[in-house]
Amino acid sequence: MASVKTKALVIREAPYQDNDKLLTLFTEKYGKQRAIARGARRRKGSLRSVTQLFSYARFMYFEGKNFANISDGTLIESFYPLRGNVIQMTLASYIAELLDDFYDFYQGDPEMLKAVTHIFYYWSEHLAQNDGALAACFQLKLMRIQGLGPVLPRCVRCGAHQEALTGFSIADGGTVCQKCMKPSDIPLDPGLLKDMQDWMQQPIKNICHKKWQAANVQKGLDLMDRYITAQLGHPTKSYRFYKELTEQKGIQN
Repeated sequence: MASVKTKALVIREAPYQDNDKLLTLFTEKYGKQRAIARGARRRKGSLRSVTQLFSYARFMYFEGKNFANISDGTLIESFYPLRGNVIQMTLASYIAELLDDFYDFYQGDPEMLKAVTHIFYYWSEHLAQNDGALAACFQLKLMRIQGLGPVLPRCVRCGAHQEALTGFSIADGGTVCQKCMKPSDIPLDPGLLKDMQDWMQQPIKNICHKKWQAANVQKGLDLMDRYITAQLGHPTKSYRFYKELTEQKGIQN
């Protein structure tokens, strides 16, 4: 069996047999991997800290027929503070769920891994002006990387320029002008459209440190989750839980 060394983010964990864990790793070099961590559920297990959900670590594993077998791991960042903030933890779970949904096994993207670890760092260190804006930024950048758009600077139906744009089409994957609006399209005001363009195009660091209108952030998150749900063909469990939490608590990120 070949030995592999790579940085990776734990995006899913589950109990396996008596003291083991079954992990899904989003690795830097080898894409999404499924791996077994022997003894990781033991209180003093050597792999316990590096196999927690959201942990970012240097892993060594041996490739197997069905699963990789982790032999060693060195923690880079646990992002532990995320677990103390239920909203941040739910948004991080949403990002992990989307990585799992949109990437096949052995498929990955080092730049996307870097983006996610930066977002988790900003959240865990409480550096973001608006936590939800970073999640909205991730939604749009992920869709762009996946080749799913959405088209924002012009009407997806007729090509009209930004000044005429008044709505968003889930079915057609982009903004639409007043002339092309259909009853099923979602109204979109110019302020939200401008923010969505910034979230898609600007570096994550810029998104982190800029103040955003809370109402626009929530509208953007909701709109893009509807779009993502249409692409996946099923709703995202983590985002549904996030919505329930924020509605119960009356929170706007």
